Amino acid sequence: MARLMIMSIGGSPEPLRKSIAEHQPERIIFFASQDSILKAGEVLDRINLKPKIESELSEDPNSLFECYKTARLCVRRAMRSGYSDDEIMIDYTGGTKVMTAALILATVGYPFQFNYVGGDARTKAGLGIVENGHERMFSDMNPWSVFAEEERRQVIILFNRCRFSAVIEIISMASTRDLPVEIADYFNFVKYLAEGFLYWEQFNHKMAATSLTTGIQNLENYLRVHRDSQYNQFTDDLRQCHERLKNILSMTKGLNKFHPVLIDDLLNNARRRISEGRYDDAAARVYRALELYGQIIFQESAGCSNSNVPKDKIPETIREEFVRKYADPVDGIIKLPLQATFNFLQKTGHEAGERFFQNISEIKKIQGSRNESILAHGIKPVTEHAIGKILQVVSDFTGFKAIFDFPRLP
Repeated sequence: MARLMIMSIGGSPEPLRKSIAEHQPERIIFFASQDSILKAGEVLDRINLKPKIESELSEDPNSLFECYKTARLCVRRAMRSGYSDDEIMIDYTGGTKVMTAALILATVGYPFQFNYVGGDARTKAGLGIVENGHERMFSDMNPWSVFAEEERRQVIILFNRCRFSAVIEIISMASTRDLPVEIADYFNFVKYLAEGFLYWEQFNHKMAATSLTTGIQNLENYLRVHRDSQYNQFTDDLRQCHERLKNILSMTKGLNKFHPVLIDDLLNNARRRISEGRYDDAAARVYRALELYGQIIFQESAGCSNSNVPKDKIPETIREEFVRKYADPVDGIIKLPLQATFNFLQKTGHEAGERFFQNISEIKKIQGSRNESILAHGIKPVTEHAIGKILQVVSDFTGFKAIFDFPRLP
């Protein structure tokens, strides 16, 4: 049953009569041309039902663009009708081939019902219109099944560009429709993988691990039913990524302690932001990696955090200065910023402190670019050249070599 039908009209009226009698709509929007609208009376003749009739007319039934615009007007009328999507049916039986194509293109993205009236006997030796009395309903002729394959292609492109939010949105919308089993199974593993990598990009490693576990399990189930050797390398890469993620959680005690593995994670995250052209985001991650490196080295050397430094841990040569500059006036807690952290390390003879001040001119440029960024204290965007230089300097300084990328969907 359908409460509202959008029907392309033209040619024989009998198939449309059959469709109306079958589905009993309360309201019909005819998608027609100036000529074919004259057939509306014939369509409604000899049926007892008296639905409310509206129409939208295409100025040129042979122009795909003009027909598409008119079909969109039909959709707008339907969307303002108050009926839910599953109460609306698209019947693309009548009209020119161009009108039929336009109606499908205009409606395929919606979770409407679809119907086509064919038959087992046609005029002109099987090449003409359906013979009266031989009409047959094809309510399963939903063009979404074909369109879903195009959606899968878009999902692959977006996934491989790390646009995981868009992947999840497309799959969530697609899942409200009646999908072919193979595509539904495909989306069922890709969705969880996209969720996992999105959580990872957001540094929510625990949720990332949970989603990736489910995604890998669903992928394995998919490949048991739909065997495809092109996923062999992808599956191996995916498992390696999953192991890397579990190592991050293990080495940081569930993200409860600092560890150099987080520096690698930040810099790899920055590399992905650079590939997307998000240079300010990348700069923030690179600068944080430099800070974290200092925090880790400081804690290993001093035995305390640089955010709560006992006065007696500070070398006498800089103690008075540090207390004056960095002690909180209320509670007296000494918190050291980046340069002071490495100054402490230099005064205590740590090689990281020496290297920091050997590279101080380049590091100040990093600080300048970061401070001028709109994501920090300024309004200037970080340029591609600047972020490339920043990443190289910090990678060299921290000894970053563990480069890895998320696997790409075949």
